[in-house]
Amino acid sequence: MTRSDRSDQRGQVLVIFAGGLLTLLVIAALVIDLGFVFMIRRAEQNAADPGAIAAARFIPAGDYAGMVSAACFYAQQNGFFSNAPGYPTSIGCVPGNDPNGTTLTVNYPPSAAAGEFAGYPGFVEVGIARQHVSFLARIIGINQIGVASSAVAAFNSPGNSNSNSLVALDTGGTCAAGHVHGTGTVNIHPVTPGIDGGYVHVNSTCSTGPKDTTCDNGSGALKVDGTSTLTAPHVYVTGTCQSQSTMFPLNEGAVQIGDPLLQLPPPKLSDYPNGQCGSGGPITTAANPVGCRFSGSGTVNLNPGVYYGGWDIRNSVELVLAPGMYIIAGGGVKLNAGGSITSVQGGSGAPAPVMFYNTDSPTCASGGPCQADVDFQASAELKLHAIGSGPYKGILIWNDGKGSNPTSQIFLGGQIQLDVAGTIYSPKGFVKIDGGSGVGSSAAIQVIAWQFDVGGNSVLDMPYDPAALYHIDYKGLVY
Repeated sequence: MTRSDRSDQRGQVLVIFAGGLLTLLVIAALVIDLGFVFMIRRAEQNAADPGAIAAARFIPAGDYAGMVSAACFYAQQNGFFSNAPGYPTSIGCVPGNDPNGTTLTVNYPPSAAAGEFAGYPGFVEVGIARQHVSFLARIIGINQIGVASSAVAAFNSPGNSNSNSLVALDTGGTCAAGHVHGTGTVNIHPVTPGIDGGYVHVNSTCSTGPKDTTCDNGSGALKVDGTSTLTAPHVYVTGTCQSQSTMFPLNEGAVQIGDPLLQLPPPKLSDYPNGQCGSGGPITTAANPVGCRFSGSGTVNLNPGVYYGGWDIRNSVELVLAPGMYIIAGGGVKLNAGGSITSVQGGSGAPAPVMFYNTDSPTCASGGPCQADVDFQASAELKLHAIGSGPYKGILIWNDGKGSNPTSQIFLGGQIQLDVAGTIYSPKGFVKIDGGSGVGSSAAIQVIAWQFDVGGNSVLDMPYDPAALYHIDYKGLVY
């Protein structure tokens, strides 16, 4: 090696050392500062969890001040807000009373950050947040790192769970995602005076004009058509409401709520027998999903089970269902020509407690019948009441939101009289309820759907009765 070569290489070790040192400092910054962040977050979570549980005790009374005091007490018990007068106490949880400017938030109902529990009055959200002043991360330009933790807890007593009667989950800008139509009145009211519930909630952001407490004539997320009338204890719309008159207490610009049944496990097809298409009719199986075609007239008695290939109802057939679970595995339910379901009932003429689960057949992916619409629009009377026991008690119809066609539509109506009760759940689909022209039509239902359309040409009475709906009892920490 010549003297010139050695001269060219002078200083390379210093450059390598400097680069290595900088790399080590960056790694140290990540390890040390992220370590502090994890410690702070753990401390915040240790305060938020018991704080939310304690705050939830005040939900039945709707005592927001009590919720804040309870959350504040546990925040101080875990070392936050140490400058509060009389520390530890249940007051003084403001940034000025914490050395690090920690903030405490209590949201009742929970904010949009609470996922499926957002916007529901049976839950309370407690959040704690502060800024961590960086130790070594400043080397790479990070002076502060925000650290936040939250928890959601519940204390639901009978009557305040699933408090909405009509829910449109569509979070986009769809106009008329919630729609009330016809020439009659849709009357939603609690069965027991003073009970918490019977609300309408529309997530869509479609709006015209200011977000306030009155409906306008422009486009809106909730549309109440011309001569139809909607009455309800309260209506919440993320966008705005479109109507010529407001007949209900209204909040526009409301928080979008989550799907309350998102975590509910669906029925397993293997747990139920194969469905038979009436006495002496074919038996549907997963390997032979022929479905049921009712083409005669008169009464057909059906038993619970899995109906692979669905139902095709023609002429003047009257279906009479025994109580239990009816799984429509592909093919949906079709009403053709003069076909009708004039009565779905149990013994002594009383509506049978039943549930319909609309999904795919196991052979859908290989060309078999897939999830399709469910049409229960009767030409005379329609009587359907939700299943009365088991894990799905209170659910009337469930349209699989994870099937091959989750946007399948559900139609219920009776041209003379409608008598339906229970929860109708279609998280990605459209649900239409038509009370028809009969007097005394009753729909003691709860609709949780992507979009809904409810109406009729007479009075459609919609009593809110939690005992007749799918009821989620939450107590303690849920999120």
